[in-house]
Amino acid sequence: MGHFKTGKPMEEIQYIAAQFLPYHPNEITVQPIEGGLINRTFLITTGGSPARFVLQQVNDHIFPDPDAIAGNVEQVNAVLAASGYPLELCRFLKTDAGAYTMYDAAAHPWRMLAYMENSVTVHQALTPEIARQGAAAFSLFYRHLNEYGQSISLTPAIPDFINFRKRVLDYQSALAGGLPERLEKAGPLVAAVQLNIGLPKKWTDLLDAGKLPQRIIHADPKISNVLFHATHHTGLAIIDLDTVMHGTLLYDFGDMARSYCNTAAEDDAAVASPFDADLYQATKAGFLSHLADFLEPVELENLDYSAQVVVFIQCLRFLTDYLTGDTYYRVTFPEQKPGSGDESIQIVCRAGGVAVFYRRDAELFFHRRDASPQ
Repeated sequence: MGHFKTGKPMEEIQYIAAQFLPYHPNEITVQPIEGGLINRTFLITTGGSPARFVLQQVNDHIFPDPDAIAGNVEQVNAVLAASGYPLELCRFLKTDAGAYTMYDAAAHPWRMLAYMENSVTVHQALTPEIARQGAAAFSLFYRHLNEYGQSISLTPAIPDFINFRKRVLDYQSALAGGLPERLEKAGPLVAAVQLNIGLPKKWTDLLDAGKLPQRIIHADPKISNVLFHATHHTGLAIIDLDTVMHGTLLYDFGDMARSYCNTAAEDDAAVASPFDADLYQATKAGFLSHLADFLEPVELENLDYSAQVVVFIQCLRFLTDYLTGDTYYRVTFPEQKPGSGDESIQIVCRAGGVAVFYRRDAELFFHRRDASPQ
């Protein structure tokens, strides 16, 4: 994306890492970690210690106040630590100056975390057990935060991040003023979306009526934000707490359905039918493992609906970003967004047992996996 490029020589990244560590830049080795859609991430090792670290350049186009994020994470960790939470905590390191955020010469923010050893990251839930374990880790995270953290005050890192009414309005603005060539290319997908544009109304009505309890949520509970133990494959830690905020837990469950039940990679435009019902049932079981006796009836009754509407909204977000020129998501190959949106359309249909109303049109996907990445 045009707003966010590292483009830095390795020596500069070594220097930045050294601001968090008691080592000379020449003693630091930097290795990129691929897979993130928003921030740039590097694995840091040093010649003087077996410990490893994670260095991130925070996307300040998306997160304009990284210090507020650090404050949120500090509050969340304090609640979890005091509550007897059994998983590892995601902790930021401080610079020599005592700050969680370091700003480079171009005023871009950087932060560092301790690397969690004996951990693995999963980008797809390949089995129902992995889906269940991942959702169960988040379930434990939610239970401890919401049972013991009612008094904390979190600063929204991205205002209106889960405001569905705004997401629909943004999409409609993209239809009115998007890039003409992309509007033409995405025509079949736009037509499919328009058929179901009323799907979020129930959600906004429930919120307007104050019927959905406001809780502490993660807001980005994709499967790759659970670190699994490398040997017994249970949840080790919940990571990437940038978006922790107050909201409805139905949002997080719906986003789990999008992430955990998708048999394709998030950026794969070649899978014809990515939704897996067994993964969905396992995800629901994991989500309820620590919350079944905590959630209110209105939350339990709307789990399946939340899976539909959250995936639909994610489709709108992908499509809106595509139509307006890729200002939010990093694109890994040309014309990725229509594929992402169409994949979401299929998942939203199948999550609720609804007949698929839109199938892939080969003419829509002008560039597939073999296209050269941007």
